Amino acid sequence: MTAPQRTFPPAQQTPQPQMPSPPQEDAPPRKPRRFGRLLAILLVLLAAGGGIALWRARNPAPPSPTPAGQAAERPVELTALEVTAVAPRALAETVRLSGSVSPMEQSAVKAEVAARLAEVAVREGQAVRRGEMLARFDTVELTARLNEKQANLEGARAQLVLAEKTLTKNRTLNRSNIVSDTSLDQAESSFGFQRAQVDALAAQVELARKALRDAVVLSPIDGIVATRTVNPGENLAVNAAMFTVVDLSRVEVEATVPAEQVARLAVGQTASLRVEGFGEREFAGSVARINPMARAGSRAIPVYVTIDNRDGALRGGMFASGEVLVAQAAGAIAVPPVAIRHDEQGEFVLAIADGRTVRRPVTRVALWARGDLVQVDGLAPGERVVTGNLPGLTAGRSVSITGT
Repeated sequence: MTAPQRTFPPAQQTPQPQMPSPPQEDAPPRKPRRFGRLLAILLVLLAAGGGIALWRARNPAPPSPTPAGQAAERPVELTALEVTAVAPRALAETVRLSGSVSPMEQSAVKAEVAARLAEVAVREGQAVRRGEMLARFDTVELTARLNEKQANLEGARAQLVLAEKTLTKNRTLNRSNIVSDTSLDQAESSFGFQRAQVDALAAQVELARKALRDAVVLSPIDGIVATRTVNPGENLAVNAAMFTVVDLSRVEVEATVPAEQVARLAVGQTASLRVEGFGEREFAGSVARINPMARAGSRAIPVYVTIDNRDGALRGGMFASGEVLVAQAAGAIAVPPVAIRHDEQGEFVLAIADGRTVRRPVTRVALWARGDLVQVDGLAPGERVVTGNLPGLTAGRSVSITGT
């Protein structure tokens, strides 16, 4: 059972007499004092913030590190003229030469007999065939000389027959001791002399016959009459100049080449020549001969280039110039010398791939265009290579190409 709670009546308080409270002074207001504190704190914060801002302005924060593999750089701008897309090409090396054209074959026709010229059948510039008559001498005196030589020959032959008979008789009588040995020796000597006379006169007859044949002057070659120095009625001596006949079917250029370039030439090399008066037309030729000595007073060596001139377009004395092909290569890749760089690993070029420069090792093969091009191995067709003079550009740089 729950014990009953006990209740107590409130205690009776004895009333105390109230004492009068002393008079209180008026307390100062607290609101102005709090405002001053806030203002002071605000001024301190502003001063601290200004100091921090000034310190940051004088000491800027270092840039934040970029992630690995990402280069924060500005691309190097290249013009289209400083980049070349390599492609296989045909390369050729030539040696320049120049000289005058002259016929390869020409014949100076001279008088073979001393006689009066009766007829001249050709003039300068006229085409003639081999064996065609150019001129004719008067044959009266030549025929008379031939007849005289023949008569002398007949007389000598008759004397030879008589000497032979005498020799035969003397030999028979000598065996019978009727004729002395001295008489036999004289008969043998006479026979030998007469036989020599016949041979000499026979030779003179042949010369007279040749002179009669030479009275008709014939062209020795197919060609064109270049010069004519005689006229009908002239009395010519032996070896007097009459005509010059030239064959223009093949001509040659006697060119001069500097001595330092001759070592690159060889017989059989092909040449391409241009002749004054023919515009852009080119004549194909080949090196036929190379002189073993330089011309006196110069460092030039004559080189002879033959040209097929079947149409007769070229004439002697024309001036020709051109090149001799001394070397060639097909499908070669070449770059300017300035594109080739050097480092401790060897020679290389800077190629452009995916917007960046890439090191491409190369190997020199040959020089072309008098050193203006270098044939190399190690580049693929279509690769873009830096060919400008940019020594500060290195591999791995980001680049951009402007222009076309």
